[in-house]
Amino acid sequence: KNHSKSTAPHCLGLTIANKRKPWAIMFTTKTVGLAAATSLLLVSPAAAFAPSHGLASLAAPPASARLCPTTQSNRLQARPALLSLRAKIDSRLVDSRLGWVGRPGSSMPPSEMQMSEQGTLEIDGANIAYDFLPGDGPTIFFLPALNQTRHGAKSNAIKTWCRRQGRSFLVADYFATGKSDGEYKDATISRWASDAAKLIDKICSEKGVEKVTMVGAGVGGWIMLHTAQMRSDKVLGLVGVAADPDFTETLVWPALDEATKEKVMAEGIAEISWGGKPYTISKALIEDGRKMQLLNKGPNSIPIECPVRLIQGLGDEEIPPERALELSDAISGRDVIVTYVKYGKHALDDFEDDFRRIYVAIEDIEQQVRVKDRLFNMNRPV
Repeated sequence: KNHSKSTAPHCLGLTIANKRKPWAIMFTTKTVGLAAATSLLLVSPAAAFAPSHGLASLAAPPASARLCPTTQSNRLQARPALLSLRAKIDSRLVDSRLGWVGRPGSSMPPSEMQMSEQGTLEIDGANIAYDFLPGDGPTIFFLPALNQTRHGAKSNAIKTWCRRQGRSFLVADYFATGKSDGEYKDATISRWASDAAKLIDKICSEKGVEKVTMVGAGVGGWIMLHTAQMRSDKVLGLVGVAADPDFTETLVWPALDEATKEKVMAEGIAEISWGGKPYTISKALIEDGRKMQLLNKGPNSIPIECPVRLIQGLGDEEIPPERALELSDAISGRDVIVTYVKYGKHALDDFEDDFRRIYVAIEDIEQQVRVKDRLFNMNRPV
């Protein structure tokens, strides 16, 4: 039965076939906003995060697209009609509030999808190992957490998403981590931030990349804040996932017992337990961390004007959740949004939703930049 009312401005129509047989449903709608997006979710998973505007053309699907009882004989015939809905969502629809809709998914079969390029960049006598996935820009540059390699859960998830979206991705092992050269006792925030800046220079000059969106997890969030200041002309936006600037000085060092502090100072390196996980810290990391602090200079003291998205778990076992608010207050730019995740741990990689928030943040940044550029061009004198 059809319960839709054509005169209602916000209604959903339900078409149901024979109740005695397996049936499928299709919602048709004249609404805009979340209801419209929900209607598409029930029709096609590929269009689950369709933007709210521009859906009028999908409100009345042709008779061939309406589903009837889903039997083995007609299941294959219904699929092309459903998939054709995706084609109607063109690249002009850029509302990112409901997910990754800024660009259509890759139409290439898995065998033809781009494979990442593995390489090294020599920086101050050390080879820094990196992976670069060619594709559309802006490039997503992921910075891992402390003691993590470039092949962690978040890195692999973002890389897979970028491959499916046909866009470029960059990740590297920090100096003295993973496949990169160096002694860990010599690793510092300054060194990691400088290396990240030089990696940006490399892909911009050799790969034709114009802008990068940096995603930093844990200490990667601290590094990206410094790198963004070094290469402000090449950074489109920042996404911090449990970003922990200043953690060595304000959190870790005060919590260490005197014996551990003496070992770090005497031997230059020590293993500690923090948040229930083992970490390696060094004298150089602690001393350099004091010089690289960002949150001790007051409000609006970090000169970053690009869009910033901060994702923070309320159940973080390593840093206090209010650290995200402190960072938001210290960044000079106005376009800073903090997202808190109920029960979210420090890693924020337990559920698919944890990764999806990163994708949404990336596309929200890109949308805001497009809107800002469009308004700037409209207001320019002719």
